Amino acid sequence: MMNLYDYRYFYSNIDESLYMKTFLLTILLTTQLQVVAQQTKYYSYINQAEELFVTKHDASCFKSYDRAFQSKARYFAKDAYIAAQIAYYLKDDQHTVGYLKRAFELGLPFSALKAAPIFSNIEKSAVYPQIVATYQSCQKPKFDTATRDEIYQRCFESDSIKFYKGRDPQKIKAFHDSENEFRSYLFVNFLFKGNFPNENMIGIATDSIYNDFLKRFGHIDPWAAAEKQMFGANESNTPIEFELLAKYSLSVLLHSHCSFPNYQKQLLEAVMNGYMQPIEYAILHETSVAWIKQDNPANTCTPSLSKAYYNILPNDPITKVQTRIADTDLEGLQLVEQNRALIYMQKYSIDQLKFRDQKELGIDFFFDFINR
Repeated sequence: MMNLYDYRYFYSNIDESLYMKTFLLTILLTTQLQVVAQQTKYYSYINQAEELFVTKHDASCFKSYDRAFQSKARYFAKDAYIAAQIAYYLKDDQHTVGYLKRAFELGLPFSALKAAPIFSNIEKSAVYPQIVATYQSCQKPKFDTATRDEIYQRCFESDSIKFYKGRDPQKIKAFHDSENEFRSYLFVNFLFKGNFPNENMIGIATDSIYNDFLKRFGHIDPWAAAEKQMFGANESNTPIEFELLAKYSLSVLLHSHCSFPNYQKQLLEAVMNGYMQPIEYAILHETSVAWIKQDNPANTCTPSLSKAYYNILPNDPITKVQTRIADTDLEGLQLVEQNRALIYMQKYSIDQLKFRDQKELGIDFFFDFINR
């Protein structure tokens, strides 16, 4: 194997600046490969941990969870939160607190602690005081608040235009222009660089943070105001922090079926770099085929149906194109599993067992945009 001096000899007749550029590029590529390797291992460990639990319902999954959280990858609060639910179900207080500490350190708001049914009465448990103390003492993350304000501002503006647009052609155009520019902003500032402003960068979307944004900028959310007028001040929906997402930065991509085909390469890079979850990539892929609307003139793309099978979207009689493969179609399900494996997404067969446990055990496994 050549060492550094061998390389210097090899490049001795080459311009020094070219050598330095080549050397730095080699370091950059090596570092990037290490990042991808760490991240894909993380996804594999998480998938392995979930599979061990839903097939065995014992503590054997903790070894894989620990390997995932001890890696140098970018991990997600929802994974630590799911691990904590499993530990709580298995009556393992040490792991329950340990995994919740991980989630808190990634920005899980304390108000989201009871997002899962299994935690509905956790304040009555013996471990609850320790959880409270852990939240109060653990190191909280630092987020890019300037980027968060920028994204919230863009989301507020497009939502406000959408609320008032009706069938006015000029307002409809203004709405599409706003969202098109929003997507361009995400591409130029993030996707083009192989990242994405997810919850690890700007924090989990919460009612309290969004309301603070509205107050600081003197905004009134027209949708919330209309809901309050219609249902009254005491009526409230499920808090958005229960979704454990940076939802505003992803939702605008979902609003255009061209987001995925236009940015597919960059979206996959964001997954491999740990800035987007595999299921978020898959959702964008499926919706790019199933949720096609021709009302935006900027939506000029050709979605590829042949590979858009992850079995996330349900069958919808209104949708012209279906992406759902029937459970009786064994050959089709092999394609589903292959597509999921390519992006390190959990197996479809294991997701079905997770649905079972979610219903029977109260362990919430799914935090995404799709109502399952």
